[in-house]
Amino acid sequence: MAQQKNAKLIESERFGKDTRLLSFSMETELGFRGGQYIIVDTGILLPGNKVAKRAYSILSSDDIQNGFQVAVKRIGNGPGSNFMHHLELGDELKFSGPWGKLVADGNSGETFVFATDTGITAALGLLNGNAIAPLRGDSKLIWFAESANYFLPFDFLMARLDQIGMRNLAMHEAPAIKASARAAKAIEIVDILLARALPKAAFLAGDGAVIYPVRDHLLRAGLAGDDIRLECFFNNPERKVPA
Repeated sequence: MAQQKNAKLIESERFGKDTRLLSFSMETELGFRGGQYIIVDTGILLPGNKVAKRAYSILSSDDIQNGFQVAVKRIGNGPGSNFMHHLELGDELKFSGPWGKLVADGNSGETFVFATDTGITAALGLLNGNAIAPLRGDSKLIWFAESANYFLPFDFLMARLDQIGMRNLAMHEAPAIKASARAAKAIEIVDILLARALPKAAFLAGDGAVIYPVRDHLLRAGLAGDDIRLECFFNNPERKVPA
């Protein structure tokens, strides 16, 4: 059973009506690596008496382990995002983690980071990590989202990346999340990069209906499977369906 941990909300910032940046402090060190996430226990019961638990990527630097930041986009009446949007300063957050394998480990050379939609938080956390620091100069970050105002403002991302000396960011407007053309459009963008060089490593985060086809395309282009890491936020084709 995953060990429950606790953190206290110490700062909150809103971007528009749907996005909230939350900063938490802890009495102990979390021990996370850039690119990992936590799973929040909302305490809200769903049908079948199952508790609503939701994953949120840590976007702050792993230099600081006694606190962390997450960004949350409110999604309709979703229990997780609404729970996070109603937290007040001083409230306690119950969670488990850190989890996830979207971490840099022994890679070298040109690195490709591709994030769709809210997956930009995992990409930002990854690039904020110590392990990938030597590769930032050779890293290319692509954000594939409906607009530059989707979720986290583009200016916010640029400011955060400036803090770590990461300059190579491009934002590409994407079709709507359920549009059938999404994956094909993403692959067109990837092909522009592949025409210049095959990266040594790739990190993909966000919409599974996009990042899995992108992964397969990179494999066909010659990138080894061990050099591709994914973090699927939604539309996960590998999620097991209950019998």
